Amino acid sequence: MVKTTVAKVSKMSKSERLAALREKMKKTDTGGGGKGFWSPKEGRNVIRVLPPVGGMSFFFQEVGKHNFPDNRRSYCSLFTTDGEKPCPICELVDDLYADGAKSSIKLAKEIRLRRGYWMNIINRNGEDAGPLIFTPGVKIFNQIQNMINDPDYGDVTDEEEGLDLIINRAGTGLDTEYDVKAKRNSTPISEDADLAAEWLEKAKDLSWVEVSDDPEEDSELSKGHAVYILPYDRVVKEFGIDDLDVEEMAATVSGGNVEEVEDVEPRRQKAKAVVKGKVPVKDVDEDEDEEKEEESEVEKEVTRRATARRSARR
Repeated sequence: MVKTTVAKVSKMSKSERLAALREKMKKTDTGGGGKGFWSPKEGRNVIRVLPPVGGMSFFFQEVGKHNFPDNRRSYCSLFTTDGEKPCPICELVDDLYADGAKSSIKLAKEIRLRRGYWMNIINRNGEDAGPLIFTPGVKIFNQIQNMINDPDYGDVTDEEEGLDLIINRAGTGLDTEYDVKAKRNSTPISEDADLAAEWLEKAKDLSWVEVSDDPEEDSELSKGHAVYILPYDRVVKEFGIDDLDVEEMAATVSGGNVEEVEDVEPRRQKAKAVVKGKVPVKDVDEDEDEEKEEESEVEKEVTRRATARRSARR
């Protein structure tokens, strides 16, 4: 049997729901490709973000992933459950950084936490596809966040009085830029009430579920859910964490030889100091360079996980 964990949300007025949403967005740290997923194409895109369905508390679900160099991936149980469940891969990343060896650092960078914000949307340029899952990056998510906090916009996901969003995408690769604007006039999800109801019925429940220790039971996830996590022991077993060959796996990471990895000893020492509470997170160096900024995010995640572990032991 699949264990489902959902947030219980009492019936709220629109103003109460918007206040709760704004509070959630304020606390959300902002630090598609397959079938059923959508990503903005170059140029002008128009979408409607759907309200929460199923067990979702808000229109989006924070999702963490760990990607291994052999194309295996796992949802991060610690991040995705907001600290409710421990993650052995996060613990492995901590250990790899603490080890300090170049191969360990290289592998840690590859498998460390990648964050996303999943939401159901309708692509106005292709409504026949029905609800799709959009996994925007931090830049787009921040702009949506700013709109919701702006009294001129409010809850852009409201079924009757929400707003369609215009996402303009320019450039490619690392030079890609996104600009998000809201249409001037509020509209229902669809003028056709039956179609709107159909879309909400088909939208995926993005609240997380924890599957059992039996892989054969994974098929039960097809019942409306899209985000799942594996039990701790199952992750350890399936990813071979207890007997991982770090040198061998690091050698398969793209981006050059292990010897080319920079010396991260000073940063490792800062991370350990943060975990021990000797240095506040805000005192950790944050360089404008993207790679160093990502390293700072890793240190913040180390702190977050350490805090979660300490709380769990109390």
